[in-house]
Amino acid sequence: MKEATVAVTEEQLAKLVGAYKTIQEFLAAALSPEKIYRDEILASLSECEDDVQKKDLTKVSSFNDFVR
Repeated sequence: MKEATVAVTEEQLAKLVGAYKTIQEFLAAALSPEKIYRDEILASLSECEDDVQKKDLTKVSSFNDFVR
């Protein structure tokens, strides 16, 4: 896959995020999660929901902490 660098303004980024949210809302209304996400993503989402319900949360202060 060819790598490319793309520069966007804050305004363009805000519009892109808005478009993403619109598509996400439409898909959530039109399709079940099982149609949108792979099985491993659904399992991770379920695990996260369980952690939130149990209040088993860890504070992170950086992206590296988050991805561990």
